[in-house]
Amino acid sequence: MRKRKALGSGLEALLSTPQESAQDQPLLDSKHSDQNIVNIPVDKISRNPSQPRKNFSEEALTSMGETIKMVGQLQPIIVRKIEGGYELIAGERRWRAMQTIRSEMIEAVVVDSDQKQSAITAIVENVQREQLNAIEECEALHKLNSEYGMSHDDISKFVGKSRSHITNLMRLNELSELVKSKLMQGLIEMGHARAVLSLSQKEQDHLIKSSIAKKMSVREIEKIVQAKQTGKPSDMAKKTKNPDTAFLERELTDILGAKTHITASAKGKGAITIKFTSIDELQGLIKKIKSQ
Repeated sequence: MRKRKALGSGLEALLSTPQESAQDQPLLDSKHSDQNIVNIPVDKISRNPSQPRKNFSEEALTSMGETIKMVGQLQPIIVRKIEGGYELIAGERRWRAMQTIRSEMIEAVVVDSDQKQSAITAIVENVQREQLNAIEECEALHKLNSEYGMSHDDISKFVGKSRSHITNLMRLNELSELVKSKLMQGLIEMGHARAVLSLSQKEQDHLIKSSIAKKMSVREIEKIVQAKQTGKPSDMAKKTKNPDTAFLERELTDILGAKTHITASAKGKGAITIKFTSIDELQGLIKKIKSQ
């Protein structure tokens, strides 16, 4: 048994420094900051059911495993004792990486923690280190609120982020499972997801599927949602633009740095409209066109 190595500033604060929760109690007692490192069997450790992170890169885990093999384990994992073994509180990537190199033992700090403390620590540690994608983070924050009775102010203090950030992010829980999955897959942007929040989940699914198929911009989605709320047909609803034309329109807008509108008939004839706000901007646009 030997003296522990540093746990990292974010986790150190959680484990060592009393912090105010909804009940003004520290997550874990400060005496655990002096806990020693022990070696425990890798196969005796189980995953924390409250771990908010769901996706782990196999390539990154393999790389971490190789690094550990060469230079050793630089930071211990944090676990608590449970019946028949241990439960992870923090350090799942290291635990998984050790499995890639078939290590039988892993360095750990064993702390005295109940299930609630373990869950809160696992969630807060991940959020503080910004290891989660937006959906994982919003679901984790929602769990702190719904299962552990923490207010938005409490959560804000624990994770070190503004209350407005907490509130805005937790709104993503109003998204349908389909929209969440498309966002996590990178098929839509955060702007697309936020734009449909006011719709029913059925309407969200329909509009997001359509936006992916037609490669709609965030602005186009916002116009459709606004039209639904006001009862007025949107330009998109009146006439859906040919996807090829829409693509060329966006490409030309990106190249010129100015809003461009293309109208085209079924026979291929049409017109291009380029918007500008000053003579100087117009001269700049002309120079860009000449240089192409």
